[in-house]
Amino acid sequence: MNRVLNPPVIVAALLLLLAGAASLGWLWLRDGRAAPTAIIILFLPIALLLAGMLAGGSSRTQIGISAWAITMFAAMIPAYYVLQSGPANWFVQWRFMVGYGLFFVVVLPVFMLWLASWTAWVPPAPGAMPIAEHRLKRRVQSLADAGLKLRIERPTGQPDRMLVTRDFRDDKRTVGVRLTFVSGGHCVLVREVSLIRGDKPMNASEAQMRSGPRQRDGTHPDADLIYDASLTVTPPSEAIRRQMTLRITDDRVEIASGQDIAAAPGNLAHLLTELVHQSGWGWQGVFADWQGRCNRN
Repeated sequence: MNRVLNPPVIVAALLLLLAGAASLGWLWLRDGRAAPTAIIILFLPIALLLAGMLAGGSSRTQIGISAWAITMFAAMIPAYYVLQSGPANWFVQWRFMVGYGLFFVVVLPVFMLWLASWTAWVPPAPGAMPIAEHRLKRRVQSLADAGLKLRIERPTGQPDRMLVTRDFRDDKRTVGVRLTFVSGGHCVLVREVSLIRGDKPMNASEAQMRSGPRQRDGTHPDADLIYDASLTVTPPSEAIRRQMTLRITDDRVEIASGQDIAAAPGNLAHLLTELVHQSGWGWQGVFADWQGRCNRN
C-alpha cells in the first residue's frame, strides 16, 4: 500500500491544514500582518506527517497508528506558536484555547474512530469471487474439526451471527470472536472478547491488575489470581497470516501448514481473517455494536 497516497494520510493532512489555517488566521486578524515564520508553521505539521509516513511501514496497521500519533502531536504546533506569539492578554489566549480545544474534543475523536475502522479492515483477496453466505458459514463451522480445539456456536434467534471461541490454560482463559455476516456487502463484522477466570498473570502488565480476590503485595505478583473480561480488536497482520496455509476443498477447511501458528489462541482472529479473506469476503473489526457497516476505503 502506498504510504502517502492513502485515505488516512490525505484526511490527516487536510485536518492539519485546517487547524493551522484557523489558528494562524486568528493570529493574523489580530496582528494585521503575516510573519514568514507563520507560513513555515502552517506547513510544518504536514511535512512532519509526510516524513513520518515515509519512514514507517506500509501495512494498514502501521499506517493507521502512525497517522494518528503524528496528527495528535503535529496539531499542537500551530496552537503553541499562537500562544507564544499572540497577545499577552490572558483572556484573549483563553478564548483561543477554548476554540482550539473544541478541535481536539470534537473533530479528532471522529477522525480516530474512522481511522480505527479503516485500520481494522481487510479487503477480500484479489481476484477472489465472494461465495454465498451459507457456504462461508459452513467453512467456519468446519474449523471445529481442524484439530484447533475450537468451539463454534450459532446464537439462537440470530441467524446472521456465529461465535468462535477457544479455551486455554486449563480453561481459565477464553478468547472469542463474534462474526456478523453482512451478506449484502459481502463482509463480516467482527467483535472480539477476552475472558480470564482465576488465572495467574502471564506478564508484568497482568500482574498489576487489581481485579483478583486478593490484594497484591508487590513481592509475589505471580501468586495472584486475576479475573478480567474485555472487548478487544486484533490489528490485522498479513505477516502472521502468511505463516499459515489453508487448504479449502469445497466448504471444508484444513490447515495445510502452520498448524502451531493457527492453534495459538492469540492468532484466532488472524486464522478467521485469512479464511474470510480467501473466501472473497471483507473482514471488518468493530469497536462498538452500533457499527453496522464495513469500511471499504
